[in-house]
Amino acid sequence: MRKRFSAHGLLQSLKTPMGVFLNVHTILRFLVAGILLLSFAGTALADRVDDLLKKLQSKLTMDRREAAYELGKTKDPRAVSPLIAALKDEEPMVRLDVSGALSDIGKPVVDPLIQAMKLDNDSIFLWNAIWVLEEVGDPKAIELLKETQQKHPDPVIQQLSKYALDKLQRTPKP
Repeated sequence: MRKRFSAHGLLQSLKTPMGVFLNVHTILRFLVAGILLLSFAGTALADRVDDLLKKLQSKLTMDRREAAYELGKTKDPRAVSPLIAALKDEEPMVRLDVSGALSDIGKPVVDPLIQAMKLDNDSIFLWNAIWVLEEVGDPKAIELLKETQQKHPDPVIQQLSKYALDKLQRTPKP
């Protein structure tokens, strides 16, 4: 036999000594709803990052710029390698936005960026990569910046390395 629903009876069954309305089923519903909401949000973010990574490959400059900016805001580590590759974009404004995005992501970019700098001697790439390392401010970059300052054939890159190195060495370590 089915129980009749009564609002008064329901409220009485939920009342605790402190006057707060609780029920195991209600708590479980809220927990499940919260977990589902978080999982949907995580899925939505993952889908958004995937869409932005595709947009980063667009033929349209403004799409690439917007994608770089948005990827930086997500701080998603999956964006690091594609953004490092985009530091070689033919459009200077895209490279600027990509540099800003990498700087926004922060410390997760340092090791992959150092590795990329060891493999790529292109001055435009290095210019942007040095700026990112300087902005992130991780001391791991000091050795590479010293080497770049001493050995790179481009005097502008040498000077940028020196400036970044000076800034990193002046910055107190956390």
